[in-house]
Amino acid sequence: MNKLELQSKIYRFDNDDNLYFVSIILVDGDSIVDFFYYATSLTELKDSLENNGKYFILTCWCGVPDCAGIEQGIQVTHYQNTVTWTITQPKPHRIFTFYADDYKTIITEGIAKIKQDLANLCLTKTGEKNDKLEIVPRWEDDIPLIKLLDISTKNF
Repeated sequence: MNKLELQSKIYRFDNDDNLYFVSIILVDGDSIVDFFYYATSLTELKDSLENNGKYFILTCWCGVPDCAGIEQGIQVTHYQNTVTWTITQPKPHRIFTFYADDYKTIITEGIAKIKQDLANLCLTKTGEKNDKLEIVPRWEDDIPLIKLLDISTKNF
């Protein structure tokens, strides 16, 4: 069985002074893609907890999978006590299998931790909104993500 992990990470680039808050997915300790380019849709990840289907868990930083060349979501298959991911895009083709109970726990607890990390970064030390923080993928129009992360657009 593979070991799944969710983390948040801050990226910075030399050409601007923004902080980019990115949720990354690790399997067996390794990033499943280059998160300087791809992003994790927490909405799609959460939706994959219960049902089989194709989920655009991986997307572009802008939130549109096609923009990053992803036309097929991750095939998520729940079978007995396992959850299998079949990833065809981005290449290489990979298959990961997780224990179902671990999958649900790791995603649920991972999203809660990401919410806490985000809350800690949203405000500056003086209690003002952190104007330099950008959530990846772009979240302003993603109502399910706003609800999932419990973000009030009044605060941004």
